[in-house]
Amino acid sequence: MIIVYLIKKYSWIYQTKRVAIIHIILGLVFSILVIFLFYLVLWVFVMHRKTLHGFFFHFKTGFFICLSLYLIVVLIVYSYYFFRSWRESLLNEERLKLETLALQYESLKNQVNPHFLFNSLNVLTSLIERDKDASIKYVKQLSDVFRYVLDQNVRELVPVETELKFIESYKFLQNIRFGNNFHIETNIKEKNFLMVPLALQILVENAVKHNEISTENPLTIHIYDDDDYLYISNNLQPRGNLPDSNQIGLKTLDFQYEFLAKRKMEVLNADNQFIVKLPKINT
Repeated sequence: MIIVYLIKKYSWIYQTKRVAIIHIILGLVFSILVIFLFYLVLWVFVMHRKTLHGFFFHFKTGFFICLSLYLIVVLIVYSYYFFRSWRESLLNEERLKLETLALQYESLKNQVNPHFLFNSLNVLTSLIERDKDASIKYVKQLSDVFRYVLDQNVRELVPVETELKFIESYKFLQNIRFGNNFHIETNIKEKNFLMVPLALQILVENAVKHNEISTENPLTIHIYDDDDYLYISNNLQPRGNLPDSNQIGLKTLDFQYEFLAKRKMEVLNADNQFIVKLPKINT
C-alpha cells in the first residue's frame, strides 16, 4: 500500500532520485517496525518472557532474513512499476511525435488549401501588375512561411523569438491581403522561454479563418505574456459562413503542452475576446 501510494504521488520518470530515497527510507522504517513488533509478540506472548534481555540475540537471524525477504519483494515490485512507467513514457513520446506530425500537417494544410493558394496567387498577380518590388518581397515571405513549416519536423520546442520572427512573415502576407484591417500586436516582456513550434501560426490562422475581417470590422490579434503564460487573444467577430472545424490544431497543441510543460493550455472567452494561454517552457 505504501509503494502504490508513493508511486501515485511521485513520478518515477521525472522525480527518480526523490522517489528512490523516499521509498527506501519509508519502506525500511515501516518494515523494520513490523518485523520488530512481530518478534516482540512472539517473545512476550509465545515464549512468555518478562524482559527484553536476550531478545535481539535470539531473533537477529530471523530478523535479517525477514528484512532480506522484504528487500527482494521491494526490488521486484519497484522493478515492475519502474518499467511500467518507463513504458508509458515511451508510449507518450511516440504519441507526441504523432501529434507533432498532425500539427505540422494541419499547419501545412492551412497554407496549401485551395483558398489560401487562390488568395495568395490573386494577391501576387495584382502586385506584379502594380509593384514589382513588392511582389518579389511577397514571394520571399511566402517561401519563408512554407520553409519554416517544413523545417519543424525535427523540433519539439523552439525559442519564442523564432516563432515571433516567423509570425512577421505570416503577418506580411495577411497585411497584403487585408491591408490595414488586419493587425498583430506583440508585447513580450521576457523572451527567455521555449514554445511548441507552429503554435502561434495555428492560433493566428484560426483567428483569420473564423472571424470577419473588413474595414468595418478589423481583426486585431494581441500576443503578450506574464510570468507564467504566453497569451494570444483576438476580438470576436464570427463570420457568417464559418468553415467546418475539427479543432485538431487546438487539441494537438493542448496535448503537446500538457506533455512538454506538464501544464495544460487554457482557452477562454471573455469580454468579447477569444484568448488562448500557452504555458511558458523554461530553457
